[in-house]
Amino acid sequence: MRIEAKDLRGERKVKLWEAVPLAGPWSLWLDVTNACNFKCVYCPTGNPDMLKSVSRPVGKMDIEMIYDIIADMMELPKAKIIGFYKDGEPLAHPEFTAIVSAFKQANVSEQLWVRTNGELINRHPHLATCGLDFVGISVPHVTDDGIRKTIGRSIDYPRYLENIKRLFESKRTFRLYAKICDTGLTDEEKEKFYHDFEPITDTCSIEGLHGWTSDMKNLQLKNSGSVDGIPFVKKIACPLPFYMMSISFNGQVSACNDDWAYFHQLGDVNTQSLREIWNGEAFESFRLAHLEGRRGENRACRGCQYIESLPDNIDEHLDEMRERMY
Repeated sequence: MRIEAKDLRGERKVKLWEAVPLAGPWSLWLDVTNACNFKCVYCPTGNPDMLKSVSRPVGKMDIEMIYDIIADMMELPKAKIIGFYKDGEPLAHPEFTAIVSAFKQANVSEQLWVRTNGELINRHPHLATCGLDFVGISVPHVTDDGIRKTIGRSIDYPRYLENIKRLFESKRTFRLYAKICDTGLTDEEKEKFYHDFEPITDTCSIEGLHGWTSDMKNLQLKNSGSVDGIPFVKKIACPLPFYMMSISFNGQVSACNDDWAYFHQLGDVNTQSLREIWNGEAFESFRLAHLEGRRGENRACRGCQYIESLPDNIDEHLDEMRERMY
């Protein structure tokens, strides 16, 4: 079934500005690894010059860290969603399904999500039953030439499709979604995407290109729309710091799943509990800067376009939120 990417967001019954301060994050993003087997032209992880310019390290989460995070989550209110992805390809972590199973067993989130480029599906025989609620496949392209231009090399496209089909037909626990970024796709390429993926997924869509934090380089190519079709809206404050926490592979914590360069670090799970970080001075100061219209003081937020496509808009409630929180 064809959908629009914004349909994945769903409707939140509780308004963010009425719920703050939260006792714990609604959304938690774990970058189990920031390594990737693709070098997509629209992603910072696929741009060696950008990574080198910020000296971003590469690695994967240790299992010990995973269990520490789970223990910390059990001391917080149940999250609405945990996403096992951020900057890298999550299935590149050899113990990915064991990680998901541990979170599922701990019952610390209502939903467990992952997005993957799909090439490494066959490395994880228990992917269908590890406990995921949603699997999104990020399709690089649908022609050999388009794939090479997008990710820097070729893949076995027929086998790629067959692996996804096999996953779709398995006794799985999750919804299977496929999307392709519109990098200037022709009408024929768009129809080929739907032809190839509608029969082997529950839903699929064509998304816009992601707007990244910082002003280092525009990776949106010639695409002018937002990632999921929501119109761009200028905002004073970002809603993410008030309900989201993001943990990089090395344990560094930020408030945003879009901070690819690790420009704003608000804690470290190696030395602090999630409760300490969530309620800590660094996080609180960061939130206050947004409420007071000072988000530009942080480099990650200063040049961010992602904020303009977020569905939450708290600008009319900044004074109300500040009075309640500080």
